[in-house]
Order: sequence, then structure tokens, then C-alpha cells
Amino acid sequence: MGLEFQDIHHRYGSVEALSGISLSVGQGDILCLLGQSGCGKSTLLNLTAGNLALQTGDIRLYGKVLASANHSPPPENRPVGLVFQEGALFPHLTVAQNIGFGVKDKHRRVGIVSELLEQIGLEGFGDRFPHTLSGGQQQRVAVARALAPQPAILLMDEPFASIDIMLRRRLREEIRQILKARNCISILVTHDPEEAIETADQIAVMESGVISQLGTAEDLYNDPSSLLVGLMAGEGAVLDGREKNGRVDTPFGIFALDKLSIKQPLKSGEACRILLRPFTTKITPKSDGVMVVDVRRTGQSQIVTLRNAEGKTLLLQISPDSILHVGQNVSLDVAGPSVPAFIL
Repeated sequence: MGLEFQDIHHRYGSVEALSGISLSVGQGDILCLLGQSGCGKSTLLNLTAGNLALQTGDIRLYGKVLASANHSPPPENRPVGLVFQEGALFPHLTVAQNIGFGVKDKHRRVGIVSELLEQIGLEGFGDRFPHTLSGGQQQRVAVARALAPQPAILLMDEPFASIDIMLRRRLREEIRQILKARNCISILVTHDPEEAIETADQIAVMESGVISQLGTAEDLYNDPSSLLVGLMAGEGAVLDGREKNGRVDTPFGIFALDKLSIKQPLKSGEACRILLRPFTTKITPKSDGVMVVDVRRTGQSQIVTLRNAEGKTLLLQISPDSILHVGQNVSLDVAGPSVPAFIL
């Protein structure tokens, strides 16, 4: 295995930022650390880069210790490339000079820069300055600069956050292809589930300093270990319920237990949360059901707001197949048995 994290713990004073992180990334693979702000993903990235010293555990690269509590080389002595949110290009250097900045072998520098310019689709841009480039072009240059010294590991911290939303998807695909061509170990930090799903081979969802689940996007979607993982892996609405007479009673209907996927048996009277996904949620006309108060069709799905007799509302994304209209009374059900539910 290429890069291994072994029982990593880290504290900021009395606050435990990481609690026993262990995982591995293979050569040529892209791992995404996905989670909300403060979950520990940037801490793990900075420990790998050498911006923070390890307190407990080991980081190994191809079996050799890269860092430990007793061995913490500075960033410049690690085979690591860094890409930040803003790119952080040198404004006084040309594109070619930026890319070649970290290449120590001056005889190979021109060839490496030329190869990378071609790979990032910016041939002929070598003499340009960063301020003359678009945001997406600047970020491609930042990736090329990080790759130019041929690092074994590339670390990317929210690299697409400052890019116009219309360009992000294309840039993500371009950078994924660049990374695959270079065959290095890549770690991407993001809080954007779509970014993780479209870019990474493996996703590690982090919560409060631990990895809740590690797997492919499909693994996380089909079999989430927690509600947060389920929400990170795809669209969904959360419906609170409680076990009652062998079923789950909710403010918007009663659901059969055999239609729900729950990790542990639901005890009598126990509370749970159901994750309603667009294509496992069924809405059908029912005269004494809940009321449709809003419908918005997006083409691939429709967004529906329901209101029950007590005035509570529920916002759902569902299949576009059902023809619904405002004021209609409907019943809510799920097409099981793969609908995730989680005990509180």
C-alpha cells in the first residue's frame, strides 16, 4: 500500500481533533476527506504535509516512516505537493516560472514545464502572468506547479471552492484526469459531497475527529453507516419517527419496518430517523392524507413541500413520474427494503 495512516491522534489543547485515524491510499488513487467544518480533515492534511507535528501514531509511505511523534521532517523535505483553495500563484512570475519553481534540476525544468502545460491544456500560456488567467486556469497551473517536482503525494485543500460554480464540474474532471495520468497518491479535502463523488476513488467521511465510513461513493450511498454519511452520499430528506406496534409512526405517515434498512433492531417505542431518497419515496393521492403546498419541477426530479394537519412541513425531492399539484392530498410511503433508517 502507498500511504498509510496508523492510529493518528491529535489535540489542540484540551480539544481532540483526531481520534485514532487509520486508513491507507494506494498509488494512483484519489482519496477524499469529506466532512463538515471542524471534523479534522484539514488537521490530517497538515500532519501529512508537515505543517503540524505528529503527536501520536505513524504516517508511512511505501512502508517507510514519513512522520511519527519522534520524526517530523519539515514540508520542504517531504515528497509532498500542495494545492490550496486560492491557488496561491506567485503574481510576479510567469505561468512557466510558477510551474517550474520547485524543480531543482534546471536541465529538466523546461521539459517538465512543457509537458505539464500540455497536460493541463495551457500550451502557449507559459509567458502569461497569473492575473491574465481565469480562476479555473489559475487552479490548473497551481496543480501543475505542485506536480512539477514529481511528488509521491499530492494534497489538495478545497481546491475548487473559489471557482465559479458553472466551471467546477469541468475543472474537477480535468484535474482528475491529470492526477490519474501522473499516477501519484492524491488526497482531496472538501465539505462538498458532489465534489467528492465526482473526483475521488475512495471517500472517507469524517465526523468529530473519526472516520465514520470509508468506501466508494456507491458504498456510501447504498449502505451508509450513519445519517451524516447517508446525507453526504446523495440527496435526501430526514423524517423523524418512532416505533409503534411493529411499525414506524411519523408525522407524515406510518411505515412498515420491513421497508427500512436499520443496522440494529428497533425496540418498542424507540425513536429513529428515516432518510428519504428521491427514487425510493412514493407519493400517491389520498383524500385524508397530507397536503401538497408547493411543487417545483427541475427536469430530472421534482421538489415537493408537504404539510400535515398539525402544520408541520416536509421538503422532499422525488421522481418526476408522479403528477402532483398544489392543494392535493396525498399519502407518503417508501419503496423498500433499502431505505436507510437510523436509531437515535
